Amino acid sequence: MTTGNDEILTGQEARELLKISRSTLWKLTKDKQIPAYRVGNGKIPNLRYKKSELLAWLDSNRIDGSEKETLIQE
Repeated sequence: MTTGNDEILTGQEARELLKISRSTLWKLTKDKQIPAYRVGNGKIPNLRYKKSELLAWLDSNRIDGSEKETLIQE
């Protein structure tokens, strides 16, 4: 699916892109760390994600060299 130049992903496609589990995607969505879009009005709404926003979130969580050294020391 696409809207303009931005690809719209299902939850499964978002998980595959980020290489994370279903529960991790749900936690990130619930905690509003990544944006999601509700589609439909049922009891369990279908959520969609913009690929560009997921990639931007991933970039914003990049660990640079100084943080990597701290992680290794722990």
